[in-house]
Amino acid sequence: MDRICIAVLDKICSLAAFGRFVVFSEDELFDAFPDGEERREGVLKSVLKSLKEDGFIDLKYSSGNLYCIAPIKRYEPTPEIEIIPPEIEEKVPKVRHIRGAIFISAFFGGALGSLVISLIFALI
Repeated sequence: MDRICIAVLDKICSLAAFGRFVVFSEDELFDAFPDGEERREGVLKSVLKSLKEDGFIDLKYSSGNLYCIAPIKRYEPTPEIEIIPPEIEEKVPKVRHIRGAIFISAFFGGALGSLVISLIFALI
């Protein structure tokens, strides 16, 4: 939304209660235009059309230089969200634990196997 729309909407919201229609003259709405902006009827109509399409105002009628307008909602700029990348934890593979388990299993398996073979030769 450009700065003319924001200024006109602020003027409408300051002079009318939400949901209540109030008659505004062109001059009142032109007073809201920022300095240096062109004050033409075509610009004002495009601003009011934009505000109506975006759902900020309800325009009941416009007759000559009078406009019957009811504010519906205020303009609130979207806050800038700072994206913080998540901290990446390096996954340390549990290879040491796996290697230790494999070594112990192999050691005791070999010891048990040699014990069984020794018993077999001893008994024969």
